[in-house]
Amino acid sequence: MLPEETLQASKDLKAKALLPVHWGKFSLSSHPWTEPVERLLIANADEAQLVFTPQIGEVLELSSENKTVKWWR
Repeated sequence: MLPEETLQASKDLKAKALLPVHWGKFSLSSHPWTEPVERLLIANADEAQLVFTPQIGEVLELSSENKTVKWWR
């Protein structure tokens, strides 16, 4: 599933939040390792969907505040 499709699926399912996984630990493809999350956040520019982007190993406490911290930049 492409990042944009993932976001749309999350909206279609009326998810309260989206936690993208399997994008930031290993560089295993021909595109930059940050490209999937960057594309997802661009598609969610209106912030219609709550997106959490914790660092690897970070304890995540789900809440209503936006947790889109761009730690990879």
